[in-house]
Amino acid sequence: MPRWLWFLPLGLLVLFGALQAFRLGWIAANLTESETIAAYAARYANQEGAGVENWDCLARPGDTVWLVIRCGTPRAFWEYRVNRFGGLVGLSPPGQATREGGPRT
Repeated sequence: MPRWLWFLPLGLLVLFGALQAFRLGWIAANLTESETIAAYAARYANQEGAGVENWDCLARPGDTVWLVIRCGTPRAFWEYRVNRFGGLVGLSPPGQATREGGPRT
């Protein structure tokens, strides 16, 4: 068996890691806040059903996450905590939303 064949699995693993790093960098460089908010607003509209509009959502920067997106009425809202790659880190249903970044006593 040729010696280079022994290193083929290592080479494939390095190539796979490099492609994943490139992919994550591409996503981070091209993902905008507006696209992320629109995606979670559409998710909220699908989740809640009829009578809900996409513009019932607003977003703010988070302390430990990239964005905190709130959808719903001021009294009952869903809170989506999103990382820099657009992935959902945490979800709080109405009545259980956290007050991240607020006063702590």
